[in-house]
Amino acid sequence: MYRYLTSQQLFKLLDCLLESHRFAKAFNSNNEQRTLLWKAGFKGKSKPNLLKQETSSLACGLRILFRMYTDDRRQDAWEDVQRRLLK
Repeated sequence: MYRYLTSQQLFKLLDCLLESHRFAKAFNSNNEQRTLLWKAGFKGKSKPNLLKQETSSLACGLRILFRMYTDDRRQDAWEDVQRRLLK
């Protein structure tokens, strides 16, 4: 799918992945909310968390950025890729 998307489309996808990461990180940091959900009967033996979403979204975003950075056909986007990687 990567080769069929423009650099701008990939950047939009990256923005969505980073928003997913921020949401999951904020949820995982909110111990009070997680405890309330757990006590309210949320399924499972432990407090709910979005650890997989938090780590997978960031990892996927980094994979896309590094692939773009090594793709000679996307040289026009390298400056944006570098800026995003450094952030």
